[in-house]
Amino acid sequence: MKVCLLWVGRTRDVNMSAAIRGYLERIGRFIPVEVLEVKEEVAADRHSETEARNKEGRRLREKIPSDTEVAILDPGGREFSSEEFSRFLEQKIGASSSALKGLTFLIGGHLGIDDETKKIAHHKISLSRMTFTHEMARLVAVEQIYRGLSIMHGGRYHRR
Repeated sequence: MKVCLLWVGRTRDVNMSAAIRGYLERIGRFIPVEVLEVKEEVAADRHSETEARNKEGRRLREKIPSDTEVAILDPGGREFSSEEFSRFLEQKIGASSSALKGLTFLIGGHLGIDDETKKIAHHKISLSRMTFTHEMARLVAVEQIYRGLSIMHGGRYHRR
């Protein structure tokens, strides 16, 4: 089983980028992890926002590794506690003997994810009812993936 994080644009904030890299290294101790980025579009107005979001969506769909389930981070998705998310990951990792070889998390850019890409998702997950920047969403996502794996393996990272 492999986890792939596929997102729009680069993480420009150097501190956020360093924190993301740190969590990716930690995740890598439990399971193979890969990050793929697609080009971010610039939109001048509302009409061009839709076009830009569609272009980004096409790029995302083209980069999704084959034989993976797709989980889109979406404000309207299912909310999990950290323990529930850990069980979700455990279920997906436990199913790795099936034809699916991985789990791909899609994180849109500041314009969000287009409808065509949302249609292919096996899972829609909300990080919170609050709104985060797309760069902050990346950090929260990798931290929660690490936390979920840590819970699965009885690690000391997650304490209440």
